[in-house]
Amino acid sequence: MLAVALTSAGAHPSPQSEVLLTAQGNALQADVTLQAEVTLQAEVTLPLDELQLAFGRALVELPANRVLVDDAQIAAYLAAHVRPVAPDGRAWLVKVTAVRWMLWQRPADVVATVMLRPPPGASPDRFTLGFDAIGHQVQSHVTVVAWRAGPGVAPRVIGTLRFGRHTLAVKGADPRWWAGSLDLFRLGMAHIAEGTDHLLFLLTLLLPAALLARNGRWQGYGGARHLAVNLLKVVTAFTLGHSLTLMLGAVGAGQVPEQPVEFAIAASILVSAVHAWRPLFPRREGLVACAFGLVHGLAFAATLRELELTGARLVASVLAFNLGIEAVQAVIVAVAAPLLVLLARSRRQEALRRMAALAAGAMAVLWMGQRL
Repeated sequence: MLAVALTSAGAHPSPQSEVLLTAQGNALQADVTLQAEVTLQAEVTLPLDELQLAFGRALVELPANRVLVDDAQIAAYLAAHVRPVAPDGRAWLVKVTAVRWMLWQRPADVVATVMLRPPPGASPDRFTLGFDAIGHQVQSHVTVVAWRAGPGVAPRVIGTLRFGRHTLAVKGADPRWWAGSLDLFRLGMAHIAEGTDHLLFLLTLLLPAALLARNGRWQGYGGARHLAVNLLKVVTAFTLGHSLTLMLGAVGAGQVPEQPVEFAIAASILVSAVHAWRPLFPRREGLVACAFGLVHGLAFAATLRELELTGARLVASVLAFNLGIEAVQAVIVAVAAPLLVLLARSRRQEALRRMAALAAGAMAVLWMGQRL
């Protein structure tokens, strides 16, 4: 059951990059005489840790936060990895105009402003965006691309890029509020599938789900109905908890610094491991799942918060992202259920369960130490 936790050295999916395309000036006017003035502004957010992996060396000296490279080097790197192309194959002009180092926040980011100008006569909102910054080296990296029709207008997600998929067709004028939802569904699936700590918490909490608690100990198989009720209770409660804070976090409400959130997630695994070893809160697993789900949802929300979505697009994006999480979660639980039955009926049930709980607890303590 803990194989998923032991196959990854990292506890959390890699922070994603974000590309926010904003139409500037006359970018949506059809008059071709204005094409010389047409530009798009791309605000590119790159997580520093992942960017250093792509560069193959440290870019910042810690703990002094001293930048070790010139902004010009970052600009040259981005210019080589941002490639907009018109439908007829002509390349757009790409110019990096500003680089900002967001070193005071955790995780730290590098934010660049990139001006994109289409070739003469080309549509400013119909092109293919090629973008493989970081993704050309880090296979798990994801880039979220959003479009905004103008400054102050709510953006919408138009797609995601990852290793092996570095181009995206941009159709900025598409007004449909649900546009991009499929990509966010996939992003939600990837987020939970790569989020080892989220899955480990859920699986560890479910480890004794098929067992009965008697006299302060886990004893005996409780039957298929007992298992089904426990699975439904824990999964539903966890879903309700993280869905609430996911929505609140996506709109910018109730923001909490990342470090205590990540520490609390690791602590939730430790609590679940102790409960799997010996009953701490029998028949109250649903309440615990909901409470810790609130914490896990804060981590999920970081994926959507910086996109500044509003209205129907916010609702559609959060729903699609959450459904992606639930789809993978449902598959994991469906696979785990028969294994829990086999474990509960095994003559070596106690030894196997305690070994799994010990492994999960050790992983949790390791992550807690790292996150301090």
